[in-house]
Amino acid sequence: MRERKYRVISFLLTAALMVTLLAGCGKSSSSSENTSSETETKEETQEAITLQWGYTPPAEGEDSKLHMQIGDLVSEYTDGAVTYEYYAGGALGNEKVSLEGVVSGTINQASISPNVVATVAPEFNVLCLPFLFDDVNHFYRVISSDEYYEKMNEVANSVGLQYLGEEFFAPRTIGTLKPVYTPDDADGQILRVMDGTIYTDMMKLWGFGSSVIAYGETYTAVQQGVVDGLENSNDGNLSMKFYEVIDYSTNTYHVYHGQATFMNLDQWNALTADTQEAIKKAWKEVSAESIKKFPALYEEQAQQMRDNGVEVIDLTDEQRQTWKDASEPLYEQYRGVIGEDFYDWFMELVESQR
Repeated sequence: MRERKYRVISFLLTAALMVTLLAGCGKSSSSSENTSSETETKEETQEAITLQWGYTPPAEGEDSKLHMQIGDLVSEYTDGAVTYEYYAGGALGNEKVSLEGVVSGTINQASISPNVVATVAPEFNVLCLPFLFDDVNHFYRVISSDEYYEKMNEVANSVGLQYLGEEFFAPRTIGTLKPVYTPDDADGQILRVMDGTIYTDMMKLWGFGSSVIAYGETYTAVQQGVVDGLENSNDGNLSMKFYEVIDYSTNTYHVYHGQATFMNLDQWNALTADTQEAIKKAWKEVSAESIKKFPALYEEQAQQMRDNGVEVIDLTDEQRQTWKDASEPLYEQYRGVIGEDFYDWFMELVESQR
């Protein structure tokens, strides 16, 4: 009887021990799940990061103001996890150096002219084809479309870049020492142009000579007669004080030129999905607001050029047509450079947004 009693007690103790062990196992499993969940949450939380943003326009220019607006919004939308350091005036190097830096990852992101990006991704030449857009609003409708964003990123990603967008674009002008109304007035004058082949080829078609000169050296080059003027914008002429060394500015408005901003692709992929969305949102919002003021800004800047002693030439419809006609061969020349399929896609997009 006593032996049976001990067996019962032993059985009960064993059962209790098993329950305790099972409970412990259940707790361990739950703890493991919680740890896993916490790890997943942690992976999706953006660690604090400061990104370099390089660009060549001066700190006082419109570009810089809009860059900082975007940076402030990104910081706000990421609860301060992402902040920017701004390097204006080519502090991180000229556009070629900046492009190489972003591709290699030594620079987080930079704003670079499409003609320079075209040295590694020829498709970006489409943004420099003269007289392609009806006006700045037509240009904006094209580059703000989702189709454009996705297609340009296919190209950018293939060379290690993530295209973010453009938030400032200025119409290009011809600044000279002699009045120029049509290409017949070019008379072989030598103009400073940007890197890349398309602007050089453009000037040749119009009857100008050209010289690639660093932006910061252009003032002295015009002043000393190295060149007779420059292909630029009224915005750039004002911020760089080129109005002091040119006498005429022809508002051809042949290209709505902006510096597209690119991030190193590995850097982009290292950001959380929420951070990527915050950056996209900031770009869209600032771009949508900035386009509203551009037409009035262009008029204001042209007047400021006049106020600084420059004779500003506004073209008649007939004069403008002569520039368009002279530009036609460039389209066929660059269709093959850009790539026929991409060129045709872009032309269809432009037409769809008229």
